[in-house]
Amino acid sequence: MLPDHFSVRSGLFRSHHHLRAGHQADVARVARMIAGRAVGLVLAGGGARGFAHIGIIKALKEAGVPFDQLGGTSMGAIIAAGLAREWGLEEMRDRMREVFVTSNPLSGFTLPLIALFNGKKVTARLQEHFDEVCIEELPLPFFCVSSDLTTGRIHVHRDGKLWRALRASVALPGILPPVTHHGHLLVDGGVMNNLPVDVMREQAGGEGPIIACDITGEFNLCAEDERYGERSWWWLLGQRMRGNPSILSILMRSGTVGSEAQRRVVREQCDFLIEPPMPDIQLHDWKKFDQAIQEGYDTARACIDKNGIPLTNVMGDGPGMPLPHVIMAT
Repeated sequence: MLPDHFSVRSGLFRSHHHLRAGHQADVARVARMIAGRAVGLVLAGGGARGFAHIGIIKALKEAGVPFDQLGGTSMGAIIAAGLAREWGLEEMRDRMREVFVTSNPLSGFTLPLIALFNGKKVTARLQEHFDEVCIEELPLPFFCVSSDLTTGRIHVHRDGKLWRALRASVALPGILPPVTHHGHLLVDGGVMNNLPVDVMREQAGGEGPIIACDITGEFNLCAEDERYGERSWWWLLGQRMRGNPSILSILMRSGTVGSEAQRRVVREQCDFLIEPPMPDIQLHDWKKFDQAIQEGYDTARACIDKNGIPLTNVMGDGPGMPLPHVIMAT
């Protein structure tokens, strides 16, 4: 007789999957993993533009797409983590609205020795909504990405406290303090890899479709004043910036744009790309919450209607693979 919960490990400690009594979706997910048909969903970072992910997820769910493996960067990591915790769409909307619209987490100005904000409010909100759960305890496989300034490489979070991994993934340089990890300085994953399709592809072993949602956009961060960077602070304040980008806009864009060459490479590795344009939504337009969700939904629906979607609900069809090794949960 099986216990209420046990874990399946594919290969030798490459990954693990939770099976819960009475959850047929868990069995179907493991079957897709074995058959090499597991669906991976990767969500990019992009500040307030990331709310579009909620609309995209709604459209994919309506189309019957299962989510077997989840990954993301920055705002995309937060929303992917909510999916991994099995938040419903309404719960996701309510939580995100409360955190980012009702209560702006980017507050708490401090002496800018490390960053503009002290990050206490962000940390408190992440702890409040994700508790002390560890990544390896999540019902669905999940990872998020941060940038390791010490080594100059990305850091992939697959275990440890979920809230702390998310705190590292959203630590925009200059805006929020870095997170320390064994002496290393971790900042927003968008600095080095804002759309970690390559990480998902490696984790999936090259098998199974990957859906990528890129909300970075192609909008230009430009200044109307040709001498914008040479003006005195009092002149800029007197002119109320005249539509020129603020330090917050500059830092947010710098922390999420990543490498354009790297972005093109990883986009080619996904099987299905959803990219809402959202020309009127900037990185810190928190109040455009509902608009971003609707634009994400509309774009995803149009993509599905035009191109179809990789559905993988077949339980046994796929390449021959050895049965997974079953490890009883402690």
